Amino acid sequence: MSNHKPIVTYCGDEALFSALSAGLTCALPKEEVEWRRSYGRVPKTVNLDVIFIKFSVECLPKHPNLSVLDQPVFHIFWTDCSDIDIYRATTKDEISNWHTTLRNNGIIDWLIVVVLNSDSKRGKKSNILPRTSVVDKVKGDFCSKQNDRCFVLHEPFRSDVKSAESWQTFLQRLRHLILQGLNRNLSHFEENMRSQREKRTEPGWSFCNYFMLQEELAMVFEMMGQFEDALVQYDELDALFTQYVVNCSAGDMADWMVSFMRPCVCWDGLTLSPDLRYAKRENIQQAQSHLLDFRNYLFACQVALILKLQRPWEVAQRSLPFMHNCVNELCLLEIAMPRGSVSCWVFLSCLEVLDTCENYSNLVEFETYSLHTVSLWNYARIKLHELGELCGLMPDTESTSDQLHMVVDLLAGMGQTQSGNSGKPGPMDKLREALSSKESFKKHYLELSELAMGTFKHLGRLRNARLIGIELAAFFMKLGELYMAENYLLEALKMYKNEGWDLLATTTYISLAECHKKQKNTFKYVKACTHVTSSCVIDGDTRNHYFDELISAAQLLDKTVRIRAEHIFALSKMDVTAANGIILGDEVTVDFCIISRLPSDVMCNIACSLLHTAFEGQSDDGERPSSRTTSRSASQSSMGSMGSFMDSLSLSNSRSKMLPGNLIRKPKLRIQETIDEATGTAYVVCRNASAVLERMDSHPSLIQKDTDATKEDFVCCLQAAAIVLHPGSNLVPLKVKPEAKGNYALKQVCIEISSMEFLQWVTVPKCFDVICDEPSVSLTPDAGLLAGIVQNVELRIDSGSHGLVEGLVIKMVVSTGLSVQMKTSAATMLAETEDSLRVQLPAVSPGGSIVLPLDIVAALDSHRKHKVLFSLLSFLLDVFCIC
Repeated sequence: MSNHKPIVTYCGDEALFSALSAGLTCALPKEEVEWRRSYGRVPKTVNLDVIFIKFSVECLPKHPNLSVLDQPVFHIFWTDCSDIDIYRATTKDEISNWHTTLRNNGIIDWLIVVVLNSDSKRGKKSNILPRTSVVDKVKGDFCSKQNDRCFVLHEPFRSDVKSAESWQTFLQRLRHLILQGLNRNLSHFEENMRSQREKRTEPGWSFCNYFMLQEELAMVFEMMGQFEDALVQYDELDALFTQYVVNCSAGDMADWMVSFMRPCVCWDGLTLSPDLRYAKRENIQQAQSHLLDFRNYLFACQVALILKLQRPWEVAQRSLPFMHNCVNELCLLEIAMPRGSVSCWVFLSCLEVLDTCENYSNLVEFETYSLHTVSLWNYARIKLHELGELCGLMPDTESTSDQLHMVVDLLAGMGQTQSGNSGKPGPMDKLREALSSKESFKKHYLELSELAMGTFKHLGRLRNARLIGIELAAFFMKLGELYMAENYLLEALKMYKNEGWDLLATTTYISLAECHKKQKNTFKYVKACTHVTSSCVIDGDTRNHYFDELISAAQLLDKTVRIRAEHIFALSKMDVTAANGIILGDEVTVDFCIISRLPSDVMCNIACSLLHTAFEGQSDDGERPSSRTTSRSASQSSMGSMGSFMDSLSLSNSRSKMLPGNLIRKPKLRIQETIDEATGTAYVVCRNASAVLERMDSHPSLIQKDTDATKEDFVCCLQAAAIVLHPGSNLVPLKVKPEAKGNYALKQVCIEISSMEFLQWVTVPKCFDVICDEPSVSLTPDAGLLAGIVQNVELRIDSGSHGLVEGLVIKMVVSTGLSVQMKTSAATMLAETEDSLRVQLPAVSPGGSIVLPLDIVAALDSHRKHKVLFSLLSFLLDVFCIC
């Protein structure tokens, strides 16, 4: 039916036409001609190819408004009569009868061709010039008002210039007249079609009859090479039928719709082969077609036109919506179909479309082609999985007798559609093989899954690939291939966590936990349980179940498992008691606000490692060179502590690799702007494009794995034991007594529960300083004293970091010839000898001081340096005086 051509009749001298028909048939389509249609439509360029048939009354149209393809559009009378007497005797009557028959049937598209050849010029030459020729007679008798209806063809069998020009002129005239006749018939046909469309709301209107009318219009366009216009007609029919289905589902059902709603007994799938496709047209014409048969035929016609337009990718693009629409219409119309028959139809249709597209595609269009075919591969995979579950072909099930009968019924309902060509298995063969056994089903299901997943990855649609991976993981778990299932689940989990899909990530963790449980891998099972039980996006019963599983599994561990704690415990704030000015030997308390996401109370031990950094200028033994270098304001201490902490984090490359991703600084965009004043243009250049455009999932610090939980050195740490953490916020004090002075930065928190250690970095730097200033003594003035006279000096005693207790006794040992007298009541003189004094001091607060005024006299005969030695309890301090 796709080989339709305009029909042209011939009459008159059959021998003459037979001699010219071969050349005429070949010459007409060689040159393009402009096809101008009515109603101001855009002219199209076509190649006109026609079929010539012998004229008869039976071939004339009986119902000219009902068809275009099966009736002639133009009529030609051929004659090579050159004798006027013969013309009057026979030829005129033949032309007259032919012309009268056309006129009586209302046909005005005709042409009389008079062929003048060399034979007609031979013979006797009359001495009397003829008053008229045969051509003049023909024009006068039949073409008096239409001179273009008679054409004189000069010697078509010769190869001279004049004959060639006459032949080309004839071809141009004939093309033009045939298109005129086609337009006239087509206009009447379209008017009738539009009138039938307007009657669609009247009783007795049949969609099937109207479908045949508009499809014939599409065939006319296809016949003329206007495939785009033909496709539009089929699209309109598709939309019209869809609207009727929607109306039917809303309760407004047309009478003719009942024929499409019969129970379906055949689910062959799409048939895109022309020979098999047109066999269903007769059922539509007789209103005996089922919904699926009608949809199959309509879509097959659309596919044929799209392929002629050289757009195979559009076939794949239209296929998936078409199948979804068909499945939806079956539900809307409540058409009875056996279980699994729709899945069979979809599977067969997908493979038929894929095979067709593969035959018409090339490597240049591979990207566009794959963009749409990948969804078909995936849809076929889904439907095959449904059939596997229905027919008991899944690895964890055994087929029952009912399921075996179902397989037989499904295979019987596939009909007798031809299988693959040239030895290649077709869709029917593949489905029959897949439903034959579990091994065959596994083979075909995995093959489809790999094709779909691989194509999704190639196109960059990783989410779709991961979804298939999750379904494959479930399939492999049923097969017992737990290692393969684990790999697919981990790939999906990585994507969900990076993109923030909490619910999907938790669901994947549940599947991963089941996989690890079947593997009897308690170590990994515990980790998966922690993520599930701490998730806030699932119901409480599931969380409590996995919490109990977590506690039970942790008791079976033979070694400690370390887990990242960010998803289970959160550190909201940390407050350091006396964050500035902590004295060595004092107990430091840091209040941690820990938010527990576990669903129940849990007892644990908590510790926080400390990073100790010595003060600048501090000696190896921990002593400072001078007390004056230790004084810092609170802001200086805080900033200095933070700076030392961040500097310590970057001491080595290995240590920075252990930090979580949120402590790694992301590269800043460095843009260089350049302005060209000569041309008036400006452009910017990214100087670090490779760093800025680096893939997020390829950066090692941005992919947090449970195996990355590395425990720091907890020799120096804050800690608390037997702490009960409740769900929600908990205030936990951790204490430590520093053993050395310096700066201490909070680094990593460890929460120990049974054999599990939950580790978390302190992301917000928090520091405190531990100081220790020893008591000191100074003498003012400390030099330039004169001998022989009383000198007034002051002895200043600084208490240091710990202060001086009340009743502390100091002993002053002086040189021979040096006399010391104390002139204050702040201290009590206990004993005085020639070479020493003992003084009892009052209490002095930490960081305070006391000043003792002294009178010092040195003998005149002594010209040496004198030394005063002070002893405070168990340690000595030396002060020198120059006399």
